[in-house]
Amino acid sequence: MTNVYRNVQNIVVKIGPIQTSRHSLLINCHFDSVVDSPGASDDGASCAIMLEILRVISHLKIPLKNNIIFLFNGAEENLMQASHGFITQHQWASSIRAFINMEACGAGGREILFQVGPNHPWLLEAYSDSVPYPLTSSMAQEIFQSGIIPGDTDYRIFRDFGRISGLDFAWSANGYVYHTKSDTVDKIPLGTFQRTGDNMLPLILKLVNSVQISDVEKYSTGNLVFFDFLGIFIVHWSEVLSDIINISVVIVSLLVILYNASHTHVTGFNVKDYFKSCCKCSSLFVLIWLVTLVTIAVLSLTVVLLDRRMSWFAQPAWLLFLYITPTILVPMVLLVLFGRKFLWGKKGTHYPQSLMYCISRDGNQLLYIMILMLCVLLRIRSGFVVALFVTCNTISSILHNTILKNNYGYKVLWLHWGCMLVPFLLSAYMIQAALLLVVPIMGRSGSGNHAESVMSLITSAMFTLVFSFYNPLVLLLQKAYTVFSSLAVVILVSFLVLVFTPLGFPYSGDPNNLAPQRFMIAHVERSFYSYNGSLRDHQNGLWIANLDVNSPHSVVRHAPELMNARQITQDECNKELYCGLPYFMPVITFIWKTHWIDTKPLDVDIPLSLNLTYRDYRLNDVQRLSFSAIGPDHIIFTLSLYDGIKLKDWSFSSGEPLKGPPWNGRPTYFVYYSCADDIIPWDFWIDIEVPKTHVGPQIEVGLSGHRMHGPHQYTPELKKLFNQLPQWTTTTGWAAAYKSYTL
Repeated sequence: MTNVYRNVQNIVVKIGPIQTSRHSLLINCHFDSVVDSPGASDDGASCAIMLEILRVISHLKIPLKNNIIFLFNGAEENLMQASHGFITQHQWASSIRAFINMEACGAGGREILFQVGPNHPWLLEAYSDSVPYPLTSSMAQEIFQSGIIPGDTDYRIFRDFGRISGLDFAWSANGYVYHTKSDTVDKIPLGTFQRTGDNMLPLILKLVNSVQISDVEKYSTGNLVFFDFLGIFIVHWSEVLSDIINISVVIVSLLVILYNASHTHVTGFNVKDYFKSCCKCSSLFVLIWLVTLVTIAVLSLTVVLLDRRMSWFAQPAWLLFLYITPTILVPMVLLVLFGRKFLWGKKGTHYPQSLMYCISRDGNQLLYIMILMLCVLLRIRSGFVVALFVTCNTISSILHNTILKNNYGYKVLWLHWGCMLVPFLLSAYMIQAALLLVVPIMGRSGSGNHAESVMSLITSAMFTLVFSFYNPLVLLLQKAYTVFSSLAVVILVSFLVLVFTPLGFPYSGDPNNLAPQRFMIAHVERSFYSYNGSLRDHQNGLWIANLDVNSPHSVVRHAPELMNARQITQDECNKELYCGLPYFMPVITFIWKTHWIDTKPLDVDIPLSLNLTYRDYRLNDVQRLSFSAIGPDHIIFTLSLYDGIKLKDWSFSSGEPLKGPPWNGRPTYFVYYSCADDIIPWDFWIDIEVPKTHVGPQIEVGLSGHRMHGPHQYTPELKKLFNQLPQWTTTTGWAAAYKSYTL
């Protein structure tokens, strides 16, 4: 999408040494908020912390070596407009050598450093040296930058438009109140303020007084592999050293497996047979993973068919009973049932249980060695987790050979558990942080994301890694089937409780344990005009953009008019550009499932019009169409080209116009415009290339205006509906108008 803005506001403060410096460190927060939210955590708290840091630094007796610029930006929620305005237009921007961005996607907890760089490893080293309570991981950075987690911050603006490297921090606990009316200051623990301030102040002083900030290009090369160990300290090393470590782990692990193969002490079973069985076992583990994921997918589908989706939203413990327990059970059962067949040696030979354990352990190790090599080849820094598991498993194997000397009693269980304790604790620590972030996101990421399947597979995949190194131990258990039956009973009872009791209700209105269902509803007036300018259709209604998979049927008994809600059909979307609806952003997961309720017209007129003021015929079949749009302070302009028409240029930006998602096979463009103050008509032009042989419509355009604040934000119909909803819901609403034109 293309972002156009006017008159957004920033507050900027610079403090520095008496002797003028040409180098500055930028600290950023945003003081704006989304519709209907007080914005205490996102991002008022960060601004409060920045003010306190400014106060403390202004009273320091030791002078600064370089400048600190505090940017309190006023339009982050408006798609990062204010930070863009500052970094591309302000006179101080050219002096900035690094930045710290302070954000939130939850109200409290520990701030996580989830993006750092690009390059400039000295930034992470400064964080490691100065911060007393670290929380960070290069895995978190790779996951966020992959786009799997929906979200964006000013970090991208400073990185892409300012060409600056920096650090991106965010709170992630209690994401249930994020972007809601409940994001109030009382939801943020005072300890969270103190902890963040205790981390940020020494980090800022470390960076601004560093040698590197005065010559950033000299220290710009390379990235680091990094993670904190249980919040105590940070471990980091360079990518080159990471490759050396990973390859060394692979070599040592293979040598240990070779040693195990040559010391089997089983007659007629040689090294070749051992490696052959290990390879078979690796194949078995791949099949076990696939069967486990299929099983979890079937279980999640069963939950959906039983209409018990998102039970884990308010009570994440349901993930343990529904999906984590099967993830533990299925591999263990399959290994016991089919492992012997895969590990069978010569026909008629039945090898001892101890040998089966060794082969399954080393077969699993071989599989992860291959995964680790893949991480090295693809430059995946998150491979450090795999390397840690492989290393500890190798240590376990070495100690088993040297200390226990082929003892396969209970001591081997304690030895293996002890050796795998460090990666187990680290993984549990990282998984807990991941679930703390991801579970609340499922309540606001749209009904098109299939939340139950997504959460079940994510949870299962994470725990598969953790438990796959423990699965071979099941071959040493004397009463394995007792373990199996116990886990099976847990799963069965969990499903019975989920189906026949209200304990699996997915939402909570308890002030001390909020997990509300979100509703985003706009009262819309929409008009559609034909090629000849005549009005071909006119509708008024409540448009429900479903934020989770249970919307809107979950509240029908509280708001009976929702019984009349009809889902926007594919036929409507095929007929009209963006389904003929005033989309705020082109987010695909929100487009494919929304609902509409017909209502009487809006009680207040929203001035919205698009006038073609001039059509200029230029050279090479190019036409310039000049427009003037009138509307509220948030306007969306969508443009779709008929076959044969090409968009050559426009006044919104320099360079080639940025395409949005194609619509019905046609090139489509999505332009977002806002005017923070002093609203005036929006004048713009587009250049299109029209072949001489073309007859009929050339373009289809949609114009939507959003009245998102002020006395006319809510219509009586919206107020009535919102007042009917139960306490375990939270609402966002406004009035909007949409007009479609064919030109």
